[in-house]
Amino acid sequence: MAWTKTSEGISGREVLVGKEESITAPSSATTEYSSEIDFISVNNKEAASYVTFGIIASAVTGTNLDIGLYGAMTSGGTKFLLLDAVVTDVTNAAKVQFKSINLNAYPAPYYYLGWTSDGDESANTISAYVIA
Repeated sequence: MAWTKTSEGISGREVLVGKEESITAPSSATTEYSSEIDFISVNNKEAASYVTFGIIASAVTGTNLDIGLYGAMTSGGTKFLLLDAVVTDVTNAAKVQFKSINLNAYPAPYYYLGWTSDGDESANTISAYVIA
């Protein structure tokens, strides 16, 4: 897994940068994580620093996928939950979910997306997006 650039601003200026990562959904009711999101950070000079997170699932076999925003104090370190439901739960009827949050409200040196399912989703894939 690795985050890859998906978009760039007008005329080569990076006004809006998007990154994507494709992930195999979990095989059991455990939490799995994206690669480290080291390309976003809190902006203490501004009152708000909005980042958009998105999830597109190929399918959802069980009830839903719960997607959370996690942080860590060190690169690859122990993860802690910052925001449960960073996007609305992903279901088979609602496989596409995007939501903007004020990252300043959830400070951490390193970020990850984490997802939990209520069953075996390993036949399905998740495309995760971060747009800053």
